Amino acid sequence: MYPVINQNPEQNATGTSFWDQFSHIQGTIESCIPTFDKSLDAYFDQNFAAIVEEWDLVTDSDLHKLETRLAAVSDEISSLYAGKMTIESRAEKLENLISSLEKSL
Repeated sequence: MYPVINQNPEQNATGTSFWDQFSHIQGTIESCIPTFDKSLDAYFDQNFAAIVEEWDLVTDSDLHKLETRLAAVSDEISSLYAGKMTIESRAEKLENLISSLEKSL
């Protein structure tokens, strides 16, 4: 299953070094060695949708929807703040008018 590199001293004496034996391994060494990362990647590939749902993770479409909502809320806040400033300005003018009327009486 996995390539075996023989460290026979007689072979090394004939001129084949340990490192020369790596060239006889078919494919890449990485493809021959099972790793936890590969198992984990395979698990996530198979169960990605369920993991996102179960862990309630945020997806790209969720982020886009949140950005759209944030922009709408920001616009609404700006418009409400502008309305508040207008109302405060009108209230101040009314207070000035009331004060001037009270002084004239």
